[in-house]
Amino acid sequence: MQALAARVLATMETVGRPFELLFVDDGSRDATPHLLRKLAGHDPRIRVVRFTRNYGQEAAVEALYLHARGRWLIQMDGDLQHPPEEIPALIAKKDEGYDVVYGIREKRQDTPLRVAASHTMQWAMKSLMEIELPEDVSTFRLMRAPIARLVAALPERRKFFSALLVWSGARIGTVRVRHDARHAGATHYNFTKLLNHTFDLIVGFSSKPLRFIGTLGFAFALAGLGLGAWVIARKLLWDYGIMGWPSLFAAVVILGGMQLIATSVIGEYIARIYVQAQARPIYNVAERLNFDEPAASDELHAGHHPLGVRSAPSESSHPPAVDLPESAKEATS
Repeated sequence: MQALAARVLATMETVGRPFELLFVDDGSRDATPHLLRKLAGHDPRIRVVRFTRNYGQEAAVEALYLHARGRWLIQMDGDLQHPPEEIPALIAKKDEGYDVVYGIREKRQDTPLRVAASHTMQWAMKSLMEIELPEDVSTFRLMRAPIARLVAALPERRKFFSALLVWSGARIGTVRVRHDARHAGATHYNFTKLLNHTFDLIVGFSSKPLRFIGTLGFAFALAGLGLGAWVIARKLLWDYGIMGWPSLFAAVVILGGMQLIATSVIGEYIARIYVQAQARPIYNVAERLNFDEPAASDELHAGHHPLGVRSAPSESSHPPAVDLPESAKEATS
Protein backbone atom coordinates (compact mmCIF):
# COMPACT_ATOMS: atom_id res chain seq x y z
CA MET A 1 0.00 0.00 0.00
CA GLN A 2 2.79 2.41 0.91
CA ALA A 3 4.67 1.56 -2.29
CA LEU A 4 1.58 2.19 -4.39
CA ALA A 5 0.87 5.55 -2.79
CA ALA A 6 4.50 6.65 -3.02
CA ARG A 7 4.81 5.78 -6.71
CA VAL A 8 1.49 7.38 -7.66
CA LEU A 9 2.26 10.58 -5.76
CA ALA A 10 5.76 10.81 -7.26
CA THR A 11 4.41 10.27 -10.78
CA MET A 12 1.60 12.82 -10.48
CA GLU A 13 3.94 15.40 -9.00
CA THR A 14 6.04 15.15 -12.16
CA VAL A 15 2.89 15.66 -14.25
CA GLY A 16 2.54 19.04 -12.59
CA ARG A 17 -1.25 19.17 -12.27
CA PRO A 18 -3.42 19.21 -9.13
CA PHE A 19 -4.63 15.73 -8.21
CA GLU A 20 -5.99 13.48 -5.50
CA LEU A 21 -5.46 9.80 -4.75
CA LEU A 22 -8.65 7.93 -3.85
CA PHE A 23 -8.66 4.43 -2.39
CA VAL A 24 -11.77 2.25 -2.15
CA ASP A 25 -11.32 -0.47 0.45
CA ASP A 26 -13.76 -3.29 -0.30
CA GLY A 27 -14.12 -4.68 3.21
CA SER A 28 -10.53 -5.65 3.99
CA ARG A 29 -10.00 -7.92 6.99
CA ASP A 30 -6.24 -7.45 7.26
CA ALA A 31 -4.17 -4.39 8.15
CA THR A 32 -5.32 -2.42 5.09
CA PRO A 33 -7.71 -0.06 6.98
CA HIS A 34 -4.95 0.85 9.45
CA LEU A 35 -2.50 1.53 6.63
CA LEU A 36 -5.02 3.65 4.75
CA ARG A 37 -5.77 5.72 7.85
CA LYS A 38 -2.05 6.29 8.31
CA LEU A 39 -1.57 7.35 4.70
CA ALA A 40 -4.59 9.67 4.77
CA GLY A 41 -3.41 11.20 8.02
CA HIS A 42 -0.02 12.10 6.53
CA ASP A 43 -1.25 13.50 3.20
CA PRO A 44 -4.61 15.30 2.70
CA ARG A 45 -4.47 14.48 -1.03
CA ILE A 46 -5.09 10.83 -0.15
CA ARG A 47 -8.80 10.10 0.36
CA VAL A 48 -10.35 6.81 1.43
CA VAL A 49 -13.76 5.19 1.16
CA ARG A 50 -14.05 1.99 3.20
CA PHE A 51 -16.92 -0.51 2.94
CA THR A 52 -18.47 -2.38 5.85
CA ARG A 53 -17.80 -5.69 4.06
CA ASN A 54 -16.76 -7.05 0.68
CA TYR A 55 -19.34 -6.05 -1.95
CA GLY A 56 -17.34 -7.01 -5.03
CA GLN A 57 -15.26 -5.29 -7.66
CA GLU A 58 -18.11 -3.58 -9.50
CA ALA A 59 -19.42 -1.98 -6.30
CA ALA A 60 -15.93 -0.69 -5.48
CA VAL A 61 -15.53 0.79 -8.97
CA GLU A 62 -18.95 2.45 -8.72
CA ALA A 63 -18.00 4.05 -5.41
CA LEU A 64 -14.75 5.17 -6.98
CA TYR A 65 -16.53 6.95 -9.83
CA LEU A 66 -19.09 8.62 -7.58
CA HIS A 67 -16.61 9.84 -4.95
CA ALA A 68 -13.87 11.10 -7.27
CA ARG A 69 -13.78 14.85 -7.91
CA GLY A 70 -12.74 16.83 -10.95
CA ARG A 71 -13.00 16.52 -14.71
CA TRP A 72 -10.74 13.49 -15.33
CA LEU A 73 -10.00 10.35 -13.37
CA ILE A 74 -7.69 7.36 -13.78
CA GLN A 75 -8.64 3.90 -12.54
CA MET A 76 -5.99 1.32 -11.77
CA ASP A 77 -5.54 -1.87 -9.76
CA GLY A 78 -3.98 -1.73 -6.33
CA ASP A 79 -1.52 -4.60 -6.84
CA LEU A 80 0.94 -2.49 -8.89
CA GLN A 81 0.53 -4.62 -12.01
CA HIS A 82 -0.47 -1.31 -13.58
CA PRO A 83 2.73 0.76 -13.16
CA PRO A 84 1.90 4.30 -11.99
CA GLU A 85 4.79 5.52 -14.13
CA GLU A 86 2.61 4.82 -17.21
CA ILE A 87 0.00 7.40 -16.14
CA PRO A 88 1.56 10.23 -18.22
CA ALA A 89 1.12 8.10 -21.35
CA LEU A 90 -2.64 7.93 -20.76
CA ILE A 91 -2.83 11.66 -20.06
CA ALA A 92 -0.93 12.44 -23.27
CA LYS A 93 -3.22 10.21 -25.32
CA LYS A 94 -6.42 11.87 -24.09
CA ASP A 95 -5.16 15.20 -25.43
CA GLU A 96 -5.78 13.75 -28.92
CA GLY A 97 -9.51 14.15 -28.30
CA TYR A 98 -10.53 10.93 -26.56
CA ASP A 99 -13.04 10.64 -23.72
CA VAL A 100 -11.70 7.29 -22.50
CA VAL A 101 -8.16 5.94 -22.85
CA TYR A 102 -7.33 2.32 -22.07
CA GLY A 103 -3.86 1.07 -21.23
CA ILE A 104 -3.21 -2.02 -23.38
CA ARG A 105 -0.88 -4.37 -21.53
CA GLU A 106 2.36 -5.40 -23.22
CA LYS A 107 3.92 -8.75 -22.22
CA ARG A 108 1.30 -9.62 -19.62
CA GLN A 109 2.73 -10.98 -16.39
CA ASP A 110 -0.26 -13.19 -15.61
CA THR A 111 -0.39 -16.99 -15.69
CA PRO A 112 -1.26 -18.61 -19.06
CA LEU A 113 -4.54 -19.86 -17.57
CA ARG A 114 -5.52 -16.33 -16.50
CA VAL A 115 -4.62 -14.92 -19.92
CA ALA A 116 -6.65 -17.63 -21.68
CA ALA A 117 -9.64 -16.99 -19.42
CA SER A 118 -9.38 -13.24 -20.06
CA HIS A 119 -9.32 -13.77 -23.83
CA THR A 120 -12.31 -16.11 -23.54
CA MET A 121 -14.25 -13.44 -21.68
CA GLN A 122 -13.42 -10.80 -24.29
CA TRP A 123 -14.43 -13.15 -27.10
CA ALA A 124 -17.74 -13.77 -25.36
CA MET A 125 -18.29 -10.04 -24.97
CA LYS A 126 -17.71 -9.37 -28.66
CA SER A 127 -19.56 -12.38 -30.09
CA LEU A 128 -22.49 -12.70 -27.70
CA MET A 129 -22.98 -9.08 -26.66
CA GLU A 130 -21.79 -7.48 -29.92
CA ILE A 131 -19.74 -4.91 -28.02
CA GLU A 132 -16.55 -3.74 -29.69
CA LEU A 133 -14.21 -3.65 -26.73
CA PRO A 134 -10.60 -2.56 -27.24
CA GLU A 135 -8.06 -5.33 -27.63
CA ASP A 136 -6.99 -6.83 -24.29
CA VAL A 137 -9.07 -4.29 -22.37
CA SER A 138 -8.14 -3.81 -18.72
CA THR A 139 -9.15 -1.68 -15.75
CA PHE A 140 -6.20 0.65 -16.29
CA ARG A 141 -8.02 3.54 -17.94
CA LEU A 142 -8.44 7.30 -17.96
CA MET A 143 -11.88 8.82 -18.55
CA ARG A 144 -13.83 12.02 -18.36
CA ALA A 145 -15.46 12.22 -14.96
CA PRO A 146 -18.94 13.09 -16.32
CA ILE A 147 -18.94 9.88 -18.36
CA ALA A 148 -17.75 7.84 -15.38
CA ARG A 149 -20.49 9.31 -13.20
CA LEU A 150 -23.06 8.72 -15.93
CA VAL A 151 -22.42 4.97 -16.10
CA ALA A 152 -22.06 4.69 -12.32
CA ALA A 153 -25.47 6.32 -11.79
CA LEU A 154 -27.32 3.97 -14.16
CA PRO A 155 -30.04 1.94 -12.39
CA GLU A 156 -28.61 -1.53 -13.11
CA ARG A 157 -27.67 -3.41 -9.98
CA ARG A 158 -24.89 -5.35 -11.73
CA LYS A 159 -22.82 -3.21 -14.05
CA PHE A 160 -20.20 -4.08 -16.65
CA PHE A 161 -18.39 -0.76 -16.85
CA SER A 162 -16.27 -1.52 -19.92
CA ALA A 163 -19.43 -2.30 -21.91
CA LEU A 164 -21.29 0.68 -20.47
CA LEU A 165 -18.49 3.03 -21.49
CA VAL A 166 -18.90 1.77 -25.08
CA TRP A 167 -22.69 2.15 -24.75
CA SER A 168 -22.27 5.77 -23.62
CA GLY A 169 -20.86 6.72 -27.01
CA ALA A 170 -17.55 7.89 -25.56
CA ARG A 171 -14.62 8.28 -27.93
CA ILE A 172 -12.25 5.51 -26.88
CA GLY A 173 -8.51 5.39 -27.51
CA THR A 174 -5.77 3.00 -26.46
CA VAL A 175 -2.09 3.25 -25.63
CA ARG A 176 0.49 0.52 -25.00
CA VAL A 177 1.68 0.33 -21.41
CA ARG A 178 3.99 -1.88 -19.39
CA HIS A 179 2.52 -4.67 -17.30
CA ASP A 180 4.35 -5.76 -14.15
CA ALA A 181 4.12 -8.79 -11.91
CA ARG A 182 2.00 -8.52 -8.80
CA HIS A 183 3.88 -6.56 -6.14
CA ALA A 184 2.92 -8.79 -3.22
CA GLY A 185 0.51 -11.52 -2.26
CA ALA A 186 -1.57 -13.75 -4.50
CA THR A 187 -4.79 -13.00 -6.28
CA HIS A 188 -8.00 -14.79 -5.30
CA TYR A 189 -9.56 -13.96 -8.67
CA ASN A 190 -9.15 -17.44 -10.11
CA PHE A 191 -10.29 -19.07 -13.35
CA THR A 192 -13.64 -20.17 -11.94
CA LYS A 193 -14.46 -16.70 -10.66
CA LEU A 194 -13.57 -15.20 -14.03
CA LEU A 195 -15.86 -17.63 -15.86
CA ASN A 196 -18.68 -16.92 -13.41
CA HIS A 197 -18.08 -13.22 -13.89
CA THR A 198 -18.23 -13.66 -17.67
CA PHE A 199 -21.53 -15.54 -17.50
CA ASP A 200 -22.91 -12.94 -15.09
CA LEU A 201 -21.99 -10.13 -17.47
CA ILE A 202 -23.45 -11.87 -20.53
CA VAL A 203 -26.78 -12.53 -18.81
CA GLY A 204 -26.81 -9.05 -17.29
CA PHE A 205 -26.08 -7.20 -20.52
CA SER A 206 -27.69 -9.26 -23.28
CA SER A 207 -30.85 -11.25 -24.02
CA LYS A 208 -29.08 -13.48 -26.54
CA PRO A 209 -28.99 -16.54 -24.26
CA LEU A 210 -32.81 -16.55 -24.31
CA ARG A 211 -32.76 -16.38 -28.10
CA PHE A 212 -30.30 -19.25 -28.24
CA ILE A 213 -32.67 -21.33 -26.11
CA GLY A 214 -35.50 -20.64 -28.55
CA THR A 215 -33.32 -21.49 -31.53
CA LEU A 216 -32.11 -24.69 -29.89
CA GLY A 217 -35.67 -25.70 -29.02
CA PHE A 218 -36.75 -25.12 -32.62
CA ALA A 219 -33.81 -27.23 -33.85
CA PHE A 220 -34.73 -30.08 -31.49
CA ALA A 221 -38.35 -29.89 -32.62
CA LEU A 222 -37.31 -30.20 -36.26
CA ALA A 223 -35.00 -33.09 -35.41
CA GLY A 224 -37.82 -34.84 -33.55
CA LEU A 225 -40.21 -34.40 -36.46
CA GLY A 226 -37.62 -35.69 -38.88
CA LEU A 227 -36.81 -38.69 -36.72
CA GLY A 228 -40.53 -39.49 -36.31
CA ALA A 229 -41.09 -39.30 -40.04
CA TRP A 230 -38.11 -41.57 -40.65
CA VAL A 231 -39.37 -44.19 -38.18
CA ILE A 232 -42.85 -44.20 -39.76
CA ALA A 233 -41.40 -44.40 -43.26
CA ARG A 234 -39.19 -47.35 -42.33
CA LYS A 235 -42.18 -49.17 -40.85
CA LEU A 236 -44.40 -48.57 -43.87
CA LEU A 237 -41.84 -49.11 -46.61
CA TRP A 238 -39.54 -51.78 -45.20
CA ASP A 239 -41.59 -53.16 -42.31
CA TYR A 240 -38.73 -52.30 -39.95
CA GLY A 241 -39.71 -52.13 -36.29
CA ILE A 242 -39.61 -49.06 -34.06
CA MET A 243 -36.25 -48.29 -32.50
CA GLY A 244 -35.63 -49.79 -29.08
CA TRP A 245 -35.34 -48.32 -25.61
CA PRO A 246 -31.69 -47.07 -25.91
CA SER A 247 -32.72 -44.49 -28.49
CA LEU A 248 -35.74 -43.49 -26.41
CA PHE A 249 -33.58 -43.22 -23.28
CA ALA A 250 -31.02 -41.05 -25.10
CA ALA A 251 -33.74 -38.74 -26.43
CA VAL A 252 -35.31 -38.32 -22.98
CA VAL A 253 -31.95 -37.57 -21.35
CA ILE A 254 -30.96 -35.03 -24.00
CA LEU A 255 -34.30 -33.23 -23.92
CA GLY A 256 -34.39 -33.33 -20.13
CA GLY A 257 -30.93 -31.82 -19.95
CA MET A 258 -31.85 -29.06 -22.38
CA GLN A 259 -34.96 -28.26 -20.37
CA LEU A 260 -32.91 -27.92 -17.20
CA ILE A 261 -30.41 -25.65 -18.95
CA ALA A 262 -33.23 -23.51 -20.34
CA THR A 263 -34.86 -23.30 -16.91
CA SER A 264 -31.54 -22.27 -15.35
CA VAL A 265 -30.92 -19.48 -17.86
CA ILE A 266 -34.47 -18.17 -17.54
CA GLY A 267 -34.06 -18.34 -13.77
CA GLU A 268 -30.96 -16.15 -14.00
CA TYR A 269 -32.96 -13.42 -15.71
CA ILE A 270 -35.81 -13.74 -13.21
CA ALA A 271 -33.32 -13.51 -10.34
CA ARG A 272 -32.03 -10.24 -11.76
CA ILE A 273 -35.56 -8.87 -11.87
CA TYR A 274 -35.95 -9.88 -8.23
CA VAL A 275 -32.66 -8.24 -7.19
CA GLN A 276 -33.52 -5.09 -9.15
CA ALA A 277 -36.94 -4.90 -7.50
CA GLN A 278 -35.40 -5.15 -4.02
CA ALA A 279 -33.59 -1.83 -4.66
CA ARG A 280 -31.05 -2.44 -1.92
CA PRO A 281 -27.95 -0.22 -1.73
CA ILE A 282 -25.03 -1.32 -3.88
CA TYR A 283 -22.70 -0.92 -0.90
CA ASN A 284 -22.58 0.35 2.69
CA VAL A 285 -19.91 2.85 3.71
CA ALA A 286 -18.18 2.33 7.04
CA GLU A 287 -15.68 5.19 6.87
CA ARG A 288 -14.59 8.06 4.70
CA LEU A 289 -11.26 9.81 5.22
CA ASN A 290 -10.21 13.32 4.10
CA PHE A 291 -13.69 14.22 2.92
CA ASP A 292 -15.32 17.53 3.85
CA GLU A 293 -17.83 15.50 5.84
CA PRO A 294 -16.70 12.16 7.34
CA ALA A 295 -20.13 10.66 6.59
CA ALA A 296 -23.10 11.58 4.46
CA SER A 297 -26.52 12.09 6.01
CA ASP A 298 -27.54 8.52 5.13
CA GLU A 299 -24.37 6.86 6.49
CA LEU A 300 -23.51 5.54 9.92
CA HIS A 301 -20.05 4.56 11.10
CA ALA A 302 -19.64 0.81 11.49
CA GLY A 303 -18.53 -0.25 14.94
CA HIS A 304 -20.54 2.45 16.70
CA HIS A 305 -23.92 2.10 15.04
CA PRO A 306 -25.75 -0.40 12.84
CA LEU A 307 -24.62 -0.73 9.25
CA GLY A 308 -24.62 2.55 7.39
CA VAL A 309 -26.56 2.66 4.14
CA ARG A 310 -25.58 4.62 1.10
CA SER A 311 -28.43 4.54 -1.39
CA ALA A 312 -26.29 5.65 -4.27
CA PRO A 313 -24.84 4.22 -5.48
CA SER A 314 -8.74 -7.00 -5.14
CA GLU A 315 -10.22 -8.59 -3.41
CA SER A 316 -9.41 -6.76 -0.22
CA SER A 317 -8.37 -3.33 -1.38
CA HIS A 318 -9.68 -2.06 -4.65
CA PRO A 319 -8.05 0.33 -7.06
CA PRO A 320 -7.09 3.88 -6.34
CA ALA A 321 -8.04 6.70 -8.66
CA VAL A 322 -5.85 9.59 -9.67
CA ASP A 323 -8.24 12.47 -10.23
CA LEU A 324 -7.62 15.91 -11.70
CA PRO A 325 -9.83 18.38 -9.78
CA GLU A 326 -11.72 21.47 -10.95
CA SER A 327 -8.70 23.65 -10.25
CA ALA A 328 -7.07 21.99 -13.26
CA LYS A 329 -9.95 22.84 -15.61
CA GLU A 330 -7.98 25.14 -17.89
CA ALA A 331 -4.91 22.91 -17.84
CA THR A 332 -6.78 19.75 -18.89
CA SER A 333 -9.42 21.10 -21.24
